[in-house]
Amino acid sequence: MKDIKVSSDTLHGLATTIQELIKAELDYGWIDSSYQHLASKGWKAIEIKESIPKELSIHLNKGFIFHTEGRLEIHQKVAFISNAQKEVVEFGVTLNTFASYFNSRRDGEYKTHVEELLNRGVNFKCYLLDPESNEASVYFDDRRREQDNEIINVEPIRDAIRKLANIKKTIDAKSFIGKFEVFTYKHIPYNYFMIVDGNTPNGGMMVSHYLYGIQRAKCPVWEFNKSHNHEMYRRYWESYQKLIKGARPISDRAKQ
Repeated sequence: MKDIKVSSDTLHGLATTIQELIKAELDYGWIDSSYQHLASKGWKAIEIKESIPKELSIHLNKGFIFHTEGRLEIHQKVAFISNAQKEVVEFGVTLNTFASYFNSRRDGEYKTHVEELLNRGVNFKCYLLDPESNEASVYFDDRRREQDNEIINVEPIRDAIRKLANIKKTIDAKSFIGKFEVFTYKHIPYNYFMIVDGNTPNGGMMVSHYLYGIQRAKCPVWEFNKSHNHEMYRRYWESYQKLIKGARPISDRAKQ
């Protein structure tokens, strides 16, 4: 972290936030060059819970946002992909939530935006865990030890594959310039990726690491771009390339 440069405005914002937390939690404030107990100075403690947004996003530096609450809302994802020029990638475990954006939400919330991008020539690539792989068995067996509140078997993946196959069929019938492709991979899932124009100077990523014992939807999300976080971006891009190596189109499954 020592090489990261931040502006004075960022430092001031962080300092102010820390002071507010100290005031709220400990009832201490900065008075006359030192922290003092506010109650002794006639201050009255206030309840600030309702002022904290449900989705707390912290701007750590230019081009880097930390979403502490986990999975983003659908409108935030739409905003992230809206300026794509080449490609959008959705990489996860089951992609059930992603499939539901097409089947269980109003078209205008997500589907229409995807079709507009496809019509402009942007390609969509979706990757989910191969339900028949040994890696899937190991992954879910291990997760099952500590979790009883999320998907812990491969059946939802098979269901998602069927749904995504139908979504692809519908999209293909519209003959868009861009392609909609779905693949399965055979690796232990380490994290979620959403990538926009990944192999270009304007590349952007959302990454959520799968914390053990924590529901995937509640794992924090890193959002960053290539232009301002080049070295970090390069490492994640390299990992992504290795994860998708050997991935197979779901159409190959029907041929088996």
